[in-house]
Amino acid sequence: MSDTVCMAIVRMGHRLRRFLHHPSQVFIACVVFATLSLGFDGILWRLWGLRQDRERMTNDMVHLRTEVVSLDRQLRQAKDPSFIERQARDRLDLAGENDLVFVFPEE
Repeated sequence: MSDTVCMAIVRMGHRLRRFLHHPSQVFIACVVFATLSLGFDGILWRLWGLRQDRERMTNDMVHLRTEVVSLDRQLRQAKDPSFIERQARDRLDLAGENDLVFVFPEE
């Protein structure tokens, strides 16, 4: 190897040794390296996405629970004979046993 390459390697070794004698700088470099490696690996993005999914699913569960309560109430209503009778009268224009029905001829 040439002398300039050897000198460059020696200087780099001296700089590295000086850097390693400062624990605070080494700690900061390790934190930066860990953060960058997690960021480039995609773990941080995946964690953020999972958090968003969790919030969305929690909101969906709350909405579905209220919908289940509403459907349960409607199911109990549908089993009530008076409700069925009222729906038949309103929707199908049916009459009860004791109801009077008037039929008007069209002219």
